[in-house]
This record gives sequence, structure tokens and C-alpha cells, in this order.
Amino acid sequence: MDAAIFQNSPVRISHTSMPNSTGRLVNAREFRQLLVSHRRLIRADQRGQRLKGLQDLDTGEVFLTDERRLLEAAH
Repeated sequence: MDAAIFQNSPVRISHTSMPNSTGRLVNAREFRQLLVSHRRLIRADQRGQRLKGLQDLDTGEVFLTDERRLLEAAH
């Protein structure tokens, strides 16, 4: 996957509870940091696009990362 995809460009997501939402692609490291943060987050995966996602319940922000990169060894 091209590294340029992880810039803060909005990504169109289709989820039944978020019909017209957009998400922000983040790298795997930032995604893992969100997982252990104190933010109130729910899953917002995009399985068809192979993206793992988190939605912040307070702000509505959606954070997405490529599932293939998520479990790579952290450097």
C-alpha cells in the first residue's frame, strides 16, 4: 500500500449507522494509540475495503487504518 494514503485525507465510508460519514486514514501506530487511549470509541470497520475503524462517540470522528498493516511489528 502506498504510504501517501495515510495522509489526513478524508475517506468515504459506508456503514449503516453512519450513512454519509467520512473517515480519516491514520497509520497503524496512531491507530494502536487510539485503542489504548481514554477516548470513548466504538468499532467502525470497513470490511469490504479491508480497513479497521474506530469512531469517537463524543466527536463523531472516524479513524481508519489498513488491517494488513495493523499487526505488523511496531518499530
